[in-house]
Amino acid sequence: MLDSIIKLIIGDLEEKRAYKRMMKRVDGLPKDFRFAFRKIQHYMFSVGPPGGDMTIFTDMTMFTDLVDLFEASAAEGKQVLDVIGSDVDKFCDEFMRASVTNTETLREKLNKEVMEKFNKEER
Repeated sequence: MLDSIIKLIIGDLEEKRAYKRMMKRVDGLPKDFRFAFRKIQHYMFSVGPPGGDMTIFTDMTMFTDLVDLFEASAAEGKQVLDVIGSDVDKFCDEFMRASVTNTETLREKLNKEVMEKFNKEER
């Protein structure tokens, strides 16, 4: 019960630790990528995902994927504009749309697997 109260008051500590780890990775990015990440993150939180499905923000997979992309691109010697292009808001919207699609795909897979399991047992 104490754990529930703590989560209610200050939030999930593991999620906060994961966020801090991710932001340390961001701090390790080259200056241009770090700047772009922070601006993109702010835009995504401000505008929200296409369709308004805010559940993509409940875990940090989308932002972790963005850090992965930026780290790999920086390691390859690419410039940040080579990765995100000149239409940054379009990049953000497409990136969020891809994350929403991935979430929907996982939801569909979960529903399908559960339904198949119970339909097989009923027969």
